[in-house]
Amino acid sequence: MNKKAALVLSGGAARGIAHIGVIEELTKHGFKITSIAGNSMGAFIGAVFVMNKIEEFKERILALDKKDVLKFIDFSFGKQGFIKGEKIFKELQNFFPDTDIENLKIPYAAVAADIKNMKEVVFTEGSLYKAVRASISIPSIFKPVKTDNAVLVDGGVVNPIPVNRITRTKNDILIASYVNANIPYSKPSIPDQHYKQKSVDFNKKFKELLSKRENKDKLNYFSLLSKSTNLLTHRLSIMNIEKYKPDLLIETSRETAGLFDFFKAKELIEAGKKATIKALSDNNTLS
Repeated sequence: MNKKAALVLSGGAARGIAHIGVIEELTKHGFKITSIAGNSMGAFIGAVFVMNKIEEFKERILALDKKDVLKFIDFSFGKQGFIKGEKIFKELQNFFPDTDIENLKIPYAAVAADIKNMKEVVFTEGSLYKAVRASISIPSIFKPVKTDNAVLVDGGVVNPIPVNRITRTKNDILIASYVNANIPYSKPSIPDQHYKQKSVDFNKKFKELLSKRENKDKLNYFSLLSKSTNLLTHRLSIMNIEKYKPDLLIETSRETAGLFDFFKAKELIEAGKKATIKALSDNNTLS
């Protein structure tokens, strides 16, 4: 028998790929997702799911290597963000032709923050692409989305795991997937040959801006901003989880990947599956 699930997906940039593993494992265990809400990468994965494009996206993301990721980074050293994001957004849009949220097969919500009017914005109708585009606009990284009356950025500023914005249906189970958990990380067993990458000449600016992982203890501008933002969103997430208490909390460690480590898709999907199995095992009533 299918168990109805109201699924909430946190933000987390590349770590959000773990949500794919979460969805696959929940489906494997007999859960039927009847509504979905997300922030940032969670909003995107949710959109891909409701548009029945998740397998297509998975295939594409698994094919990426470091060189491919670099191609999508169109630097813009302006005041509003150092990545234009147009290449990324164009690629993402390929996975779902734009449609109105209210016409989707299940209720969907994406969260963004309006920094002009100092408020949270929840998209439950209108353009799906525009909702996702706003929700993934990480402050100082991507340029914000401007409208006549608002300046929209990543919803993690106000609601990084929108447990309170999901549409509930009768007898459903509230499940939250949090990919920024402050817990130890045990790397899944993946053949070494999977990580054989083409030689990539990362230029100095790219190294400085994205804080290469081997220099992660060096606090440059980007890493200082990233660590501060991570702390803020983590505390907001914990407060939201404690307040709204999902029936099942699936936690994936923040140590799985960095902001743009999309080439680690296979490892991230496996991490999401492993986290789901653990959560279900710890909660015998839902497994």
